[in-house]
Amino acid sequence: MKALVTGAAGRVGRRLTTRLRDAGVDVEALVLPDDTAGQEWLTAQGVRCYVGTLGERQLLREACAGASYVVHLAAVMDWSSEADHTVFEQNVRGTLNLVEAAAGSTELRRFFLASSDEVYPSLGAAYVPIDEAHPQRPYSAYGLSKQLAESIVDYFGRARRVPVTTARFALVTEAREVLSPDGWLGRFLFARPFLGMLRATGREAAAAVLEAAGGYDPDVLVDAMDDAGQPYTFHVVDVRDLVEGIWLQLTEEAAVGETFNLSGPAPFTYSEAADLLAEATGRRVVRVRLPGVRIDVSHDITKAQRMLGYAPEIDIGRLIGTATRAGAAKE
Repeated sequence: MKALVTGAAGRVGRRLTTRLRDAGVDVEALVLPDDTAGQEWLTAQGVRCYVGTLGERQLLREACAGASYVVHLAAVMDWSSEADHTVFEQNVRGTLNLVEAAAGSTELRRFFLASSDEVYPSLGAAYVPIDEAHPQRPYSAYGLSKQLAESIVDYFGRARRVPVTTARFALVTEAREVLSPDGWLGRFLFARPFLGMLRATGREAAAAVLEAAGGYDPDVLVDAMDDAGQPYTFHVVDVRDLVEGIWLQLTEEAAVGETFNLSGPAPFTYSEAADLLAEATGRRVVRVRLPGVRIDVSHDITKAQRMLGYAPEIDIGRLIGTATRAGAAKE
C-alpha cells in the first residue's frame, strides 16, 4: 500500500510520514527542487522523493499512480499582498492539478486535503464555538485559497467520485514553539509579537495600551483581556493530535465526502497560558485590558469525535509541560 504526501518535509508531514510507515504504508513524497534538506531527511527515512512542483502535471500523474492515499499538506503560507498570485497559483491551481492526477489512480482509497480555520476565519468568527457550518468569509488570500481548494476537492468528490476528505486545521503547534516568541503559538502569547499583530490588524488603540504596559519587551508574556476584564481565549492543536486526526480521516470510511475541524481538546484563556508559562520559565507577565474586539477562538470538534473517534489529548498544560521538560533535557 502506497501513500503520496506533499509537504512531507514539514512539521506535520514528518510526523505523518513516520505514522504511515509505522502502519506499514510505503510513503513517497513530492519535494520542491530547492528543498535539499527535506529531501535528504526523507530519503534517510526510506521515502522515495519526486522532485518537482505542483505545476508539473505529468510528474504528479506519475507520483499518484498506484497510490492508495494522497495526502495534500503542501501550501504557500504568505499573508503579504505581494504574494497573492503565488498563493493562488500554488494553493488553488496546485490542488486542482494534484486531485486530477489522484483521480487517475485505480487504487485510491482517500484524497486528503489540509485546509485551514482561516476559511471562517477564527479571528473574526460570527459565533463560537466554530463548527463546520460556520459562514466562510476569509479575509486573507491564504484563507480564500483554501476555501477555493476545498471547493475543487468537493467537486471531484461529487463529479468524479474521488474519495475525498478535508480537514480544517486550527493553528498547529509543536511543543517547543510555545517557548519562543517566533513560534506559531508563541507569537500570540509573547507580548512583543502580539503587539506587532495588533498593529498589523489596525488595532492601534489596543497596541498603545500594551506598549505602555511594557509590551515592547521581547521576553515578556501577555495576559490579554477586553475592557470588561473578560479574558482572551485561543484554541490550537498539537501536531501529535493532528496527525492522529489525519490518520482517522484516511482510514475511517465515514470520512469520505466530509469536512472536519481538527483542533485541540479545549480552548484556553490567555491568563491560563501566561500563568503556566510564567511558572515554568520565570518570565514576567503583562496583564492588560485592551480596547476593541476580544479575541475568542474556540473550535467545535464534535463532528470528528462522533464520526471518526477523534480524541485529542494535548491541552495547553500538557503542551507547556512537554516544552519545558524538553528544554530542561537539552541544558
